[in-house]
Amino acid sequence: MATGKDYANIKIFEIECKLVGYENIRVEIDAQGNLQHIVNLRRSFDVSFSNQGFYWYQGFPGNNSHPEFQASGAYVFRPLTQTAEPVSQTRTITCMKALSVQTAVIVFNDWASQEISLYDEAQNVEVEWTIGPIPVSDNIGKEIIIRYDTDIQSQAKYYTDANGREVLERTRDYRPTWNYTVLEPVSGNYYPVNSRIWIKDQTRQFTVLTDRSHGGASLHDGSVEIMLHRRLLYDDDLGVSEALNESAFGEGLVVRGRHSLIVDAPATSALVHRVSAQNMYMHPLAVYSLTQQTYANYSTAYRLTWSALTDVLPLNLHLLTLDQLGPKDYLIRVEHYFELNEDDTYSHPVTIDLQSILKSIGTITNTVELTLGGNLPLAELQRLNWVTSDKQSSRATDHKEQSLNDTSVRLTPMQIRTFQVTVA
Repeated sequence: MATGKDYANIKIFEIECKLVGYENIRVEIDAQGNLQHIVNLRRSFDVSFSNQGFYWYQGFPGNNSHPEFQASGAYVFRPLTQTAEPVSQTRTITCMKALSVQTAVIVFNDWASQEISLYDEAQNVEVEWTIGPIPVSDNIGKEIIIRYDTDIQSQAKYYTDANGREVLERTRDYRPTWNYTVLEPVSGNYYPVNSRIWIKDQTRQFTVLTDRSHGGASLHDGSVEIMLHRRLLYDDDLGVSEALNESAFGEGLVVRGRHSLIVDAPATSALVHRVSAQNMYMHPLAVYSLTQQTYANYSTAYRLTWSALTDVLPLNLHLLTLDQLGPKDYLIRVEHYFELNEDDTYSHPVTIDLQSILKSIGTITNTVELTLGGNLPLAELQRLNWVTSDKQSSRATDHKEQSLNDTSVRLTPMQIRTFQVTVA
């Protein structure tokens, strides 16, 4: 039986481990550091993993003289072969359990590792990955991915967001508007992943939230792969005039990032990943400073907390912008961040009263709705109204002009509205 060392309530084990969240999630990892299962305890189902870890593609070492010799580089992802190799055949695992977080540190080699963490009461599993410096002493450029191979029957479908908001369905080896000939099976199926990618079947959905823009794909049913880091030795001849071989202190760059893994039912996943994404991307920025005062004196001299919001916004709305333009003028931008038809409760129009939620800044006496950029009154905007061959207009909605004294605002799914308000 393995033993652990207790350092101030932190227990460290070098064995297989189970990370168990508060009534929500269980993560199972074997003694070789392989992620085996993520179990949704609330829904009583799990997603099994046949593989999870880091792989690499060899970048194509072309001379760019013809399309078939196009090199993989800063603007082009083009692997030499269509099979990714594991970065290591072995890995080590160390499990740590504290009061509020449980973590498995998995080391693949001296330049690739990950930490799988589960926090109490969390509905998601956090994967923090570290890649670099990528070795190129063998004169081979490498493109590093992380891959999650699950038992989900995704039927060649996967879903990625195009702009950090709306999500598009992708089909492997398919284009909706022309007959697609597969010439690049790997790179031809990569799409931008600005904030999330998922696969699903009838009962389960596996979602990966990313903390930055990536490229990603599902090259096999049940599989999700995401590009993490690249170090290449050939220029792709598309403008930079140098290879993608960035370095610092004489070595290749080290990159660290974070993924949030969500396992839920398709009907309820939107609520979890939409709210989790807001928490991930809009988290408060912690700043610190030293003071010579005691806390009692400091808290007496300064206001420690303040919020412009006096009422809580509905869950599906987010205050994007609150800028003071002048002594009495404010720019307010509000978004509805759920899509249409993705959640039974929150994918519906919402009406709020700006005066009610912003009472702390004063009484609103004038309201002018602006364009999204905030530089033109919406009433003065004159867009070209395209009419298609089947006589359908490009104008999806006909918004009524906001009354100067009306502070009630209605937002439909995915809509963003911008206002300039004057307060007394």
